[in-house]
Amino acid sequence: MRMSKHAFWQALVFTIIIFSLGMILGFFLELRQSDRVYANLVNSELNILDEQLRQRIISDSNVSCDLAKESMFNFADKIYEDAVDLEESDETGRITDLGALHKRYDLLRTLLLFEAEKLKQRCMEDFHIITYLYLYNIEDIVLNSKQSYFSRQLFDLKSEYPEDIILIPIAINTDVASVDLLVKSRNLNSYPVIVIDGKNFVTEFSTLDELTNLVFGNTSAP
Repeated sequence: MRMSKHAFWQALVFTIIIFSLGMILGFFLELRQSDRVYANLVNSELNILDEQLRQRIISDSNVSCDLAKESMFNFADKIYEDAVDLEESDETGRITDLGALHKRYDLLRTLLLFEAEKLKQRCMEDFHIITYLYLYNIEDIVLNSKQSYFSRQLFDLKSEYPEDIILIPIAINTDVASVDLLVKSRNLNSYPVIVIDGKNFVTEFSTLDELTNLVFGNTSAP
């Protein structure tokens, strides 16, 4: 009986120690997540300011078309990579409460879209603007699968033609006023949708070859 009580107390103490260590570890993980969210929020705010200043410099300083295009593509690629990392973190649950971050990135990418359209018109550049409008944080399994397919297809297309395509994904349901206005002004009401150069719209499944032909027309892709 004495040995049984001794074993009971040992098990109890061991359980308390494990529980306490788990609580402490959870606290530090949550603190680390909060720090990372804050760092991303600050970074997104800086990116927005950077984009506004870039647009101001390009318009006021008569920057050459080649330099403006290079700057825009580099910035767009950086934002796209940040957004991919954000989506992966969101899916795996490594970071919580990402609503504010998504809003900031959607605002940033909307600014980038207008910059790309103005540059293409001003400089008669031959790059293609692909805007991917999708729904964020939805529970519809079928729609999620479709959006995953579209995302992967666009990633492959951008990877194959990195210097000819600027890819701008924007979530349309994060309550960003400018995004709402953008969607309403262009009479878009079906999602997800791939918008190619503001005139061709893809809402149904297609092969990568079909999408490539739609982007580059009947001529051979570069």
